[in-house]
Amino acid sequence: MLDFDYTLLIQFFNFLILLILLNVLLFKPVLKAIAKRQNTLGALLGKATGVKEDVSRLEKAYDEGSRDRRKPVLDGKASALAEAHKSSIHLIEQARSKLSEELAQLKGDVERESRAITDTLRADVDRLSAEVAEKILKRSL
Repeated sequence: MLDFDYTLLIQFFNFLILLILLNVLLFKPVLKAIAKRQNTLGALLGKATGVKEDVSRLEKAYDEGSRDRRKPVLDGKASALAEAHKSSIHLIEQARSKLSEELAQLKGDVERESRAITDTLRADVDRLSAEVAEKILKRSL
């Protein structure tokens, strides 16, 4: 049979104190760091999306402009049209390759930053755990 005495109350209060300490020292900082990381990743993703939209808008503008410029050329200069088309494709490919490089760089930056945040959080968790254990045990580990 279970015996309910004053030690049960002491254990309950110890549990509450531990819960409050962990909330203040561990849970809130970790959640704040995770939220900051998500905000950073969201901003980088939004920036990448904006760059993609700009490229598609510029590509459309370029295509419309080149179409208007090609109308007079079509009348008598088919070879000049073929050359302009080749150069436009080359420019678009360069823009796409540059965008791909920037996107890969952004992904690498996000990866490095997330690794750095994870490493920092892991280092803080060990230190904070040791501090909490020392405070609870009232002796050095």
